Amino acid sequence: MKKSLKSVLFFLGIILSSSIYSQKRTEDFSISFPDKKLEKSYYKTIKLIDARADSTSLGIVQKGAFNTKAKVVPTKNLNDQFQNLLNQINGENTDEGTVVMYLKQFYFAEITGAFSEHGYCYFQAYLFAKNEDGTYSYLDKIDSVIDHSSMDVTKATMKKGSEMVSDFISRNISKKALQTNQYSFEDIKNFDEIEKQKLSLYNSAELKEGIYSDYNSFKDQKPSEKSISNVKFYGKTSKIIKIYEMAEGKEKEIKKNDVFAIVYQSSPYIYLPVENAFMKAEKRDGDFYFIGKIKSTAKTGDVVLASAFFGIIGGLIASGSTSVPFELKLDYLNGGFIPIKEIQSK
Repeated sequence: MKKSLKSVLFFLGIILSSSIYSQKRTEDFSISFPDKKLEKSYYKTIKLIDARADSTSLGIVQKGAFNTKAKVVPTKNLNDQFQNLLNQINGENTDEGTVVMYLKQFYFAEITGAFSEHGYCYFQAYLFAKNEDGTYSYLDKIDSVIDHSSMDVTKATMKKGSEMVSDFISRNISKKALQTNQYSFEDIKNFDEIEKQKLSLYNSAELKEGIYSDYNSFKDQKPSEKSISNVKFYGKTSKIIKIYEMAEGKEKEIKKNDVFAIVYQSSPYIYLPVENAFMKAEKRDGDFYFIGKIKSTAKTGDVVLASAFFGIIGGLIASGSTSVPFELKLDYLNGGFIPIKEIQSK
């Protein structure tokens, strides 16, 4: 499957009973401030719209010699932290403007290997500037991940994550937005829906049959020149395990790992590396959902660390080897897989 580092998606799903929660440790997150102030800033106030699926925490890290799971719970809310950061960044030459951050993802996670630990921070957000007439204009977006490796990664990863947020805000508050589009505050609160309607994948009444090598071609509904002559399902399920094309008068199997998705008989199927198969997706409430396995922590069972990284990180990264079926949602921004809920066995 062809993927780029920019099409990375990282999401942390957490499943814990209330009794287990009480036994878990927590870790604070406090954003660090840069030493240098800006010479010019147009914005004095920042407002936060927290659109994350789970806004109760910032993920999971590991603490102590036994790598005890600790839920990242900031003692000071993110809106106040971002405002304090803006206060610290701004110098004497600061206008009275306002920016709004639409926060889609901000999570930390850690994975223990044989000789080192990997720490991850995923940050996905939009930034808007308030105009004089009360409307808002688009400033910038970010969809980035940090991968840090060392023997003890928690503090270093949090510092790097903090710097990523700080850099994103700093490089945008010193510029004015191009007022090509104006949005109301209510528009921004529903900005995902506005963005999805710009994509052929989400606004087409019928999807185009064919093979899509990457998410960009899928969202633009531009299939490759290859056409599917036949498929093989896994038993009586809706899971496709083989796809074929006609070549020189014979059916030839197409390599699955060179394909992101297919549309077969009007239905979309997403390739899931963990399953090594195409999982049938259905559109519901404006999004595409499908069921597939991700990996969970084998020893604890109660904490699921599912990381849908692509590009150089590769495939689904997790902290254990036990596969768990989940309902997954396709992220319209980059084609990543967002775990929604565990599918309980009957």
